[in-house]
Amino acid sequence: MTESEIAEKFKITHSTKLLDVGGSLKQLQEIKVDTLVDLVHPQDSPYHPSPLKAKKFVRMDIENDDLPFPDKYFDFCYCSHTLEDLYYPTRILMEMSRVAKRGLIITPSRGEDITFGPFNLTQWGTGARRCPGLPHHQWLFETDKNTLILTPKIYPLLFTPEFQIVNWRGEKENYYHWEEQLRFQQAKFTDIFAMISNYRDFAKRNMQYISKGLVAISLDSPLPVLKEGIKSLFALGHRRS
Repeated sequence: MTESEIAEKFKITHSTKLLDVGGSLKQLQEIKVDTLVDLVHPQDSPYHPSPLKAKKFVRMDIENDDLPFPDKYFDFCYCSHTLEDLYYPTRILMEMSRVAKRGLIITPSRGEDITFGPFNLTQWGTGARRCPGLPHHQWLFETDKNTLILTPKIYPLLFTPEFQIVNWRGEKENYYHWEEQLRFQQAKFTDIFAMISNYRDFAKRNMQYISKGLVAISLDSPLPVLKEGIKSLFALGHRRS
């Protein structure tokens, strides 16, 4: 959804007191933000530094600190493509529910984040290899009715032949909207077999959206490999300058 579509669907206006959690790297442009909380100020972003658009900025560690606001202080809370990066997202989930009357969480869909991308040299942390989704993501997300489901992203399991997914035809993003109370459920595995069963169940439920391949041993066309080599050289030159 675009920002205008989000504003229209959730009735966000200029008078809506809105909290943006973790949005420094990609600030909202059309939706008015009262307060942005993040560890990094937008102007200090290592990727796309930009002036602060929100009315206020609060620097804090959203993974370990409580939000410094009273209960239901905000009309709406917006959190996009942030939670999947955290090792421990449950604290900020509870805090968002506490300080906001309602809100929206956007993450990659579970299917999108376990699909192997193309050969890559410049993506965060991958090195010269393919990876399922983005390699710095720690959690997979689904929405079941009014509950956000969190599942650990287990890379050794995804690299096994059974889960080498090369194409996902389902939704690219997962949207979770809450009113008054944010409900979430964190998958907890008692053993490796329960973990494998969870992943197999997801694949079985979504067979129509999934194509599998032999990612770890496949050979790439020379053209994308050459392009990645050129990109890495440009990136090296940019860092040295």
